Amino acid sequence: MSDWLPPGLPDYAAVLAAAVDRRLGLGVEGDAAYWLELPRRLGAAGVPAEPVRWGDGALCVDLGPDDAETWERFALVHRNEPDPEAVAVAAQEWRLAVTPYRKLPATAAAPVGVAAADTAAAAAPSGRAAVEGRRIVDMTSMWAGPLCTELLGRAGACVRKVTSAARPDGLAGTPMYAELNAHKATVEIDSRHPAGRRELEDLLGSADLLVTSLSPRALANLDLLPSQLGAHHSGLRTLAITAFEADSPEHHWIAYGSGVHAASGLGWLGDSPQAPAYSYPDPLAGLLAARVAADQLTGALPRHRRVSLAAAVTPLACRAATGSTNVADLAGAVGRPSRG
Repeated sequence: MSDWLPPGLPDYAAVLAAAVDRRLGLGVEGDAAYWLELPRRLGAAGVPAEPVRWGDGALCVDLGPDDAETWERFALVHRNEPDPEAVAVAAQEWRLAVTPYRKLPATAAAPVGVAAADTAAAAAPSGRAAVEGRRIVDMTSMWAGPLCTELLGRAGACVRKVTSAARPDGLAGTPMYAELNAHKATVEIDSRHPAGRRELEDLLGSADLLVTSLSPRALANLDLLPSQLGAHHSGLRTLAITAFEADSPEHHWIAYGSGVHAASGLGWLGDSPQAPAYSYPDPLAGLLAARVAADQLTGALPRHRRVSLAAAVTPLACRAATGSTNVADLAGAVGRPSRG
């Protein structure tokens, strides 16, 4: 099992946690290591799979419990394709969470920063006061989204977590699930059926913020994109947590933290591709999303935002590419959270 994690991870997580603390006052900065190490502390399953060598490169093949047969059929069809990038593109068409292991470029410029977001937040009302009592509908699963909404719940928000047997949370029934959903009320809704959709509409009608971690395609199928919600829920804020940025070629891809690790270049810093010890992009994105959500509720950020796991790891990739040792400086270079 790999024990590798990117250089600078604890310092960078502490910087993101400090930004959450400035808004919510939860003492998260001191607990940054706790949230990072949650799988190890709680003995959670789901160790990232080892890279699959393919052609002249490698793939991160992150299969769900029902994907093994589909992957076997897919791999048979594409066994003669040597390019991992092409294989990943084709796999995404099969709705398989497959991403290529990429190498960092020899040089990389830091992305445009978001220091203005902190400046705007400083001029807004207290984040804790703005969050307390707010109604949050949580349609997230696994780690990043639930961490974001759990922090909002700990700050006093009224969080309703929507669960469905049709889309079960992969962590359900584990100690990690309990930790990430301790300050929420659970509502069982299957929005594929008219009665369930009406129940969801009622929840959204009284909510201040909808947080999702579904793919853009799934959001569209469920009529949960901002453009689809606007007619009936014009005052509702939305925060979409996705794998990749809205303006990237992979904007519609499905991937988990280990897949984002592979695609970011952080998985191939040495002579061979390497899986991480655990899915570290998730807690980074969860902290970033909590910061963005608090700013949305204060009015410091627009109503519809998108935060990606890829953007959350960008400072670590910049650090690795540039040789910088000051992750705190690079933390201001997280790509501006994109509009939904």
